[in-house]
Amino acid sequence: MAQIRTFNVKSMQNTSPLQIQLLASAIDNAGMNILKYINNPLKDETIVIQGESIFADKELASHVTSESSSIIFLSRHRAKSGRPSLTLHPIGNFSKAEFGGKDNTLIKCNSYIQKRLFLNIIQLHSSGEYDLEYEYETSVEVTHHGPYTPNPLTYIEVGSSEDQWNDLEACRLIADAINLTDFQSLKESDSWISSIGFGGNHYPQKFTKQMSETDYALGHMCAKYAIPFLTQDSLVFNDKKSVILTTSAINLHASRSFH
Repeated sequence: MAQIRTFNVKSMQNTSPLQIQLLASAIDNAGMNILKYINNPLKDETIVIQGESIFADKELASHVTSESSSIIFLSRHRAKSGRPSLTLHPIGNFSKAEFGGKDNTLIKCNSYIQKRLFLNIIQLHSSGEYDLEYEYETSVEVTHHGPYTPNPLTYIEVGSSEDQWNDLEACRLIADAINLTDFQSLKESDSWISSIGFGGNHYPQKFTKQMSETDYALGHMCAKYAIPFLTQDSLVFNDKKSVILTTSAINLHASRSFH
């Protein structure tokens, strides 16, 4: 069972109306296929960039002019396993930025948005209403890769190979997870507990379960392999208090700097 601890952090809470900005890349099959099924007005307002999303720092800076906007990036998921996956994750780097972003820098994320989207993915996946070409797993992923932006950002993805990127029913499911979300109600909800996770692998099963079966809303998640790189400056939150969830008896030696 996950260990639970609380600690106070500097408030970065934004009380202004929640603004949602969708992004996709023209060279990303899955992202563009997801976009086909997004409802207006979000579809018409979606920003389509031309390059690889994880290196799109300059394009985001030029196109996303309001720092109060929360970004959802419609994206492909790529994995060597080729395992069909419906997933989402926050972004940033706990160490060297080998795949976009900045070294030792996490990008802000909205844990409520991530939880609502993930719950929708699970619900739609189990509904039987989509003629999926493959048997998909639903999972959260730990924090990884770029781009850098001052805006809160979450990736929502179909994977893990070109076959799945072109499965239009899977892309429609991901689009509907967004279409069904009442983003303004998320700011008013006080039943979910904004949380961060430490431990596990790249697809942390315990955090997936926490997101789907409890009131914990996971924001950033740090895999066990990244824990040695943690510093207090790595952590950025949107709430006055967050809850730490850890998977089993990992050696969270870096946690001393958090108290």
